[in-house]
Amino acid sequence: MKNLMLTLAVTLGLGLLAACGEKGSSFSLLQDSNIFYQNASNLNSKIDILWVIDDSGSMASSQQNVANNLNSFISDFVTKGYDFKIAVVDTGAWRTQFSGDNNQSRFRAGNVPNQGPVYVITPSTPNLIPTFMANVLRGTSGTGDERMHSSFKQALINPLNAGFMRSDSHLAIINLTDEDDFSSSVSTNPGGSHNYSNPNLYSIPSFVTWLDTYTGTNGATRRYSVSTVSIQDTACMNQLNAQSPGRIISTRVNELVDATGGIKVSLCGNFASGLSSIAANIIELSTQFFLDREPIPESIEVFVNDVLVNQSATNGWTYNAQALSIVFHGPAIPTQGAKIFVKYDPKTIQ
Repeated sequence: MKNLMLTLAVTLGLGLLAACGEKGSSFSLLQDSNIFYQNASNLNSKIDILWVIDDSGSMASSQQNVANNLNSFISDFVTKGYDFKIAVVDTGAWRTQFSGDNNQSRFRAGNVPNQGPVYVITPSTPNLIPTFMANVLRGTSGTGDERMHSSFKQALINPLNAGFMRSDSHLAIINLTDEDDFSSSVSTNPGGSHNYSNPNLYSIPSFVTWLDTYTGTNGATRRYSVSTVSIQDTACMNQLNAQSPGRIISTRVNELVDATGGIKVSLCGNFASGLSSIAANIIELSTQFFLDREPIPESIEVFVNDVLVNQSATNGWTYNAQALSIVFHGPAIPTQGAKIFVKYDPKTIQ
């Protein structure tokens, strides 16, 4: 995101040349540049991740698959030195909205031998992976009325979870489910839990608006994303329903993912690569470097620790014209402590 410990070097020159007996002027537009330091004390090294885990009766194997591949998810956050927080809530957290019981939407903690419950995992958490695994394995005795979106909302506003999201961090929400979201304004959805015609359903744009307000960001410069590990197509749905019927494609969940720039991973796919893709997406979205002026895109040159970096969407950088920012991708994402130098020709005179 906007990790700015920003030192601006402006070399814009504006000259007026006048000679005796002559009228007129000429202007010179010189290169501009921004220098950033990717430092652990800076803005975009902070990532707050909330997992929303479906704990209904059909989710045991999916929870285990995520737990078995958590190292694929967390390794880049650790090796690149990010300041992260990770918490887990289940898909029944929405019930707080109607019961007033904050314990229903409190972050969940599993049992690790010789260690007390850890509700929020950080880089300094002992036994980090076992603790993460214990928190993710939520069991299968939860409600079958899955409301992922209302659940993350209730968890984030719960006073028992206060202080989880930091004002200068990127908020990443990840859903794990074999269902869809049916968040609504009533405690019991009429017509069953799969009723898309329910007039009480909260719209997907309403959750985008809520996240905009909650994070204080929006549009191209938003500091949040929603991703999902869920059923993406009919083939996966049929495969899973052959084992346990009642599972559906995550249509509404996917809408919120698309609206917030997150990643969709199939519940039937390779969990290691899928979780790695979600992690990479979170890091890319959180690691944007915002320019002070609109550049001529073709003139942009990017250096990391004085080494020229290629423009590439897989291993390099791209320019986000909406946000006026440089976004890094893949192995080219700078580690903490790196110096990023962006040189460009401004599009207009300042």
